[in-house]
Amino acid sequence: MMGGYGPGYGMGPGMMGGYGPGYGMGPGMMGGYWRGYGALNLTEEQRDKIDSIQEELSRKQWELMGRMHSQSYRFGDSDDAAARKAYQEMAAAHKEMFETMLDARKRIDSALTPEQRKELRR
Repeated sequence: MMGGYGPGYGMGPGMMGGYGPGYGMGPGMMGGYWRGYGALNLTEEQRDKIDSIQEELSRKQWELMGRMHSQSYRFGDSDDAAARKAYQEMAAAHKEMFETMLDARKRIDSALTPEQRKELRR
């Protein structure tokens, strides 16, 4: 996990402009942000904290993807208002996924030293 893309199941390139279901955190979600931890010489405490953040993010993203998926069934409704409402709810879940990802990135940054953050962004 540390030298790869992140958690085993989560968000990756796919539907929804790169934020749809995938296997692992792919470049579509974090711009490759999860890559490179293996080269940072993390302490055990840092690894544990990052793993915990990634696991929490993965659980939240799956929950939100489920909400989006359940709304997609309503797109075929003959009632335009119901289809629009489903789309709005799906868009809100998608935005929450993005905000959750940004929050995880900030939390991971706080677990790194300034030197590690600099190295990660090279």
